[in-house]
Amino acid sequence: MATQVRTRWGRAIAVVGAVVVTVAVAGCGSEPAPVTPADYLGALAAICTDTSARLDALPTAPEEITVADLATSAASALDNEATRVDRLDPPDPLADDHRAFVGNTVEQADAWRVLAGTDPGGGDLVEATDLIRQLVAGRNDLSSEMGVPDCRRDGL
Repeated sequence: MATQVRTRWGRAIAVVGAVVVTVAVAGCGSEPAPVTPADYLGALAAICTDTSARLDALPTAPEEITVADLATSAASALDNEATRVDRLDPPDPLADDHRAFVGNTVEQADAWRVLAGTDPGGGDLVEATDLIRQLVAGRNDLSSEMGVPDCRRDGL
């Protein structure tokens, strides 16, 4: 009887082992499909649309929110966007543009943080807003070159 139990367990373990090996071998031979430019650009556009909605929903400064709080919120939204875009796997033809896009977004977030810490009546405010405008213009040019109009932004 003990021999029969051991034999059944032995067969059961052998069957489970064979299934595991079969699944593992099948999984090793299949690679994920490469990301197409259209897939990547679609995902990028969706992220940009989400961020734009988040930025558009911010209250108006200085009537409804302080400039510092607005700038901090904008920086947070852009940090989130940069993180999400950085997680995308760009196809080779778009890899350089991808890195430039993420870099520009991070620089914008940093510039908004600088703006948050400036004196509203000081000259630093002008410098900070000028930098943000330049970065937005660069992003808009890059977005146009990449064919992603949803990633263009107007104004501050």
